[in-house]
Amino acid sequence: MLILDFLLENGGSSVKYRTRRDILNDDIHSDEMYSIQKEILCKYQVRKLLDNQHEDGWFGDELHGGRGKGIDSSISYLINRGVEKDHPAMKKAIEALLSAGEDKPYRTTFRGGSALDKGGRGGNEAVKAGVLAELGAENNIIVRNQINISLQYLRDSLSYKTIDDFSIVNSKGIRYYTQDAHFPGANHLNLLSITEQWRNPENLELLKSSLCHCMKIMMKAEEHITFKSNSHFVGPFNFDWKISNFDIADMKQDSYALVWWLRSLYKLSQIGVVFDVPELKTAYDYLYQLLITQDIIHSQTDLSLKRFKDILSIEDSWKNKNSMYCDILFWCAITLHNVGYDVQNIRLE
Repeated sequence: MLILDFLLENGGSSVKYRTRRDILNDDIHSDEMYSIQKEILCKYQVRKLLDNQHEDGWFGDELHGGRGKGIDSSISYLINRGVEKDHPAMKKAIEALLSAGEDKPYRTTFRGGSALDKGGRGGNEAVKAGVLAELGAENNIIVRNQINISLQYLRDSLSYKTIDDFSIVNSKGIRYYTQDAHFPGANHLNLLSITEQWRNPENLELLKSSLCHCMKIMMKAEEHITFKSNSHFVGPFNFDWKISNFDIADMKQDSYALVWWLRSLYKLSQIGVVFDVPELKTAYDYLYQLLITQDIIHSQTDLSLKRFKDILSIEDSWKNKNSMYCDILFWCAITLHNVGYDVQNIRLE
């Protein structure tokens, strides 16, 4: 059986809808697609988020947090489930993010966010920009500013020759970015992946050059780089520069390894230069092999499956193995499809 046929036959409403909309390009205005969208909106997890949306459009109790608590994770979950961006609740969320309104107790920013904003390393404004971009609202000052910062970081990174050119190690062995460091992170790359306004031949060439350059610098780096704010350290949104080194066996030591890797690949899947960056192509080729052999399912541990369910699942439940398979196979298929791989002819063994 073809993998897409399996998803359409066994998947829940979200997997079916997104497979048809995002891979097969079905018309969302058809009666059948409209009916599936209604099913999605009635699902308990979706309904719970929508019912608890604040009057002003905010979701949760903070900007950056888990599903139901942070507006970023709440919006991502709704979009992943297939809730359309023109839904009234999503439009209200855009209004909330674009308005000041920080006097509300649930509109809290996250620790270190302001310092990260000043350093351009992905603070409160970057999180807002990411959510707005996910919602399809990129024509505003918040997103434009963060896109400009992202491009500047790409441009400036080309001047660095080693990791020591933009970070230092203190007496305790903690490596952190220098005050004026402009080295791209996950927030910069993820934002570029889901926005369009920056795309022109010059910027795409810049992106390709910067990614290749940064990969070479960071491939041998062992330390995690943090960010220093006065006397405190803040964990920035670092990109996984060793993404091409992932082996599915890694999850035996780290049960989160697979799901974080796959989520990173999904977030980067529409950036547009994957086949021009050898390390990225290696990572997506490996995912393709894991999919066609189904090792992405059969090699997982019970704990790694739990992590996957907690972080990426869009099925209502894993009431049977087919539900679990649909969740995992869908995320592989949509990620590879976004990059440009042909997933329509892949068969289940």
